[in-house]
Amino acid sequence: MRAMKYLAPVASIALLTLLAVLPWGLPSEDRFFLPMMPVIAIHYWSLRQPESVPEWMIFLAGLALDVLTHGPLGYWALIYLLAFVLGLLSQPFGAGSQAARIGLFAAALLVVAFAAWAVSSAYGFEIVDWRPYATGVIYAALASILIVPVLHMLAAVRDLRDNTRLQRGV
Repeated sequence: MRAMKYLAPVASIALLTLLAVLPWGLPSEDRFFLPMMPVIAIHYWSLRQPESVPEWMIFLAGLALDVLTHGPLGYWALIYLLAFVLGLLSQPFGAGSQAARIGLFAAALLVVAFAAWAVSSAYGFEIVDWRPYATGVIYAALASILIVPVLHMLAAVRDLRDNTRLQRGV
């Protein structure tokens, strides 16, 4: 039963990471939003239920993306860990309304994209074009309109399973 606590967050992050790796046939300037899709789930779970998202799993998701896309090792692992930390830091502010959570998510997307751009620029020893990162944030925000309701359903199913307690002899 303890494994069920981790199943929905781990499965959703792993699935979005695998979807980010697939060749979708997008132009190269529009592909940046694909690695941002796991950021949606990472921020969602770390904001709402951080105890069910192990840090090592987020690191492995980023490392898997680096390996499967032949990118520099540790790049997406660092970016995903940043998204996780942003979710943890925004917990006190996300307990309020839905609008507050949307604002926190938008801010996290912007910070993550800026960090990805900055690390990419530092890695290449030149200023990288910022436009793919900006369009990636916009596409990721649009993709979150489809992804977040699925995450809500997974969280609801997970919470229903957690409410079932079998006890003997009380």
